[in-house]
Amino acid sequence: MAAAAAAAGGGRGLWGRLAETRIGRWWRALAQDYAAAVTEAARGAGARPGAAGAWLGVTVAAAAAVAAVPDPDSFEAATLEAAGALLLLSPGTRSPAADRHVQRLLQRRAAGRLRYQNLLFLAVVYETPHPADAALYRARCRYLRPRWRELPGRLLDVGFGGRWWVLGARLRDCDVNEEEFQGLPERLRRVETHHLRSHRNESLFLEKFRPVVLTPEEIRNHQSQEDAPARAHGDAAQP
Repeated sequence: MAAAAAAAGGGRGLWGRLAETRIGRWWRALAQDYAAAVTEAARGAGARPGAAGAWLGVTVAAAAAVAAVPDPDSFEAATLEAAGALLLLSPGTRSPAADRHVQRLLQRRAAGRLRYQNLLFLAVVYETPHPADAALYRARCRYLRPRWRELPGRLLDVGFGGRWWVLGARLRDCDVNEEEFQGLPERLRRVETHHLRSHRNESLFLEKFRPVVLTPEEIRNHQSQEDAPARAHGDAAQP
């Protein structure tokens, strides 16, 4: 009987013998459970296609959001690119607010005080009082570490959707020095879209391309104005 069982086991091959072990039975039971769950989900989706489509859309959107979270290297690249863009602008036209923000990022980066945290659907970059390798007592004591309520003041940027939003907002009008307009009235400090695309501005822009047409009266007046110095000089030359 033992010889017959051994011969039967040997006829099943390696995968047949592995399926009869404890691990093999566990994996087979797990596969059956997942197959039953998938079958039940397919039946539920067929019964309620609207809800199934909504859940599928939410799942795909969540997966896309997680995949599009920027990494620390992208933040460093964006910071250096912003610094280079501001360097090409003259100090008179450079936005002081954008320049201060980028300089703050560069200073914290040089001091090793920038921290990156992935929060699954988004990422945040914040600053710490000390570098990570600082051996100071204030840096090592857990009772002296910054509290979570201080995080809004130390938050520097938020990244999701493949971009860093605070840095992008600061660089939106980086070639406009807003401090030059502080002396203007409040109504003149902002230029709205309808001001830039108004019919009157467009008509004034096209007005300079029209030829100048002078009436005969304007031509005679212009000629008389040109001849007046010559007549005055002739009268002065007579004895």
